[in-house]
Amino acid sequence: MSRRPDTATRAGRLLALIPMLKKGETIALAELATAVGCEPAQVAADLSTLSMCGVPPFTPYDMIDLMIDGDSVTVYAEAPGIDRPLRLTLGEARALGAALDAAGYEDTAPLRERLRETASSTVSLDELEHTVRASAGPGGMAETYATLAAAADTHEKVHIHYFTGSTGNVSDRTVHPWALVNRLGVWYLVALCEAVHEERVFRLDRIFDARPTGEPFEPPSLVPLEVTPDTDSLPVATVRFAAGARLPDGEAWPGATFETASDGTTLAAVPYQTESWIARRVMAYLGDAEVIAPPELRAAVRQAAIDALEPIQ
Repeated sequence: MSRRPDTATRAGRLLALIPMLKKGETIALAELATAVGCEPAQVAADLSTLSMCGVPPFTPYDMIDLMIDGDSVTVYAEAPGIDRPLRLTLGEARALGAALDAAGYEDTAPLRERLRETASSTVSLDELEHTVRASAGPGGMAETYATLAAAADTHEKVHIHYFTGSTGNVSDRTVHPWALVNRLGVWYLVALCEAVHEERVFRLDRIFDARPTGEPFEPPSLVPLEVTPDTDSLPVATVRFAAGARLPDGEAWPGATFETASDGTTLAAVPYQTESWIARRVMAYLGDAEVIAPPELRAAVRQAAIDALEPIQ
């Protein structure tokens, strides 16, 4: 019979794992399991949880960006927040304060003073939902992602074969990788294309055989990160938000429209490209958002929630 693991033990593992996740590295799950004292299956579950975590303002660059593939995990960005000063939410500060009360610490105790210093006066309880936020990973494009991410860091030109969806043609291009951006669950490369000598945006799932050329390029002083997918051709999900729930903005949910009902709930029409993208964002609302339609997406969100809460064997 399976049972839910001790919460404190798992929290300790999660915190221990974060510094081990180095950008650009592919790490064996068995190696991480040995380091934190558990089984590879437990590490895989812990990493799945971490992939839904980040820090404000919760853009794709503020998430723990990784992908589990078989018996290893590939890390695509440095874990955010490691170099930031600790700031507790109001709820966390109150919980720790209650623990200090139970332990008999006086008001003037150094631990209480430290608690006051680290508690954020600008954060309220409803912001606890934002400690979990989804960001779609690069899926089966790990090698392409890693190649382009490294080239963007080192300012190295890359030769790619690119499939153009509108024409069905595959073209050879040499590009200057500037940045990788996630929109609606799909990864894009923002780059200069030498064929037209202009900025272009390429979908990673349409890039084949990305190979560094060894030639350097001079990056722009300001990299444009605006990627606006064509939402008109995408399927649309209906999501209901509870009365009083904070609604997502247009940057977080591009193309979404909202209509508030007489009971205070809000129905949103949300274009989406991948089920995992919208499933994770709905899960981040911790019950204040639910998918109404289509039925297959509702089922996908339900399964994602079950998987996230599944006790480790």
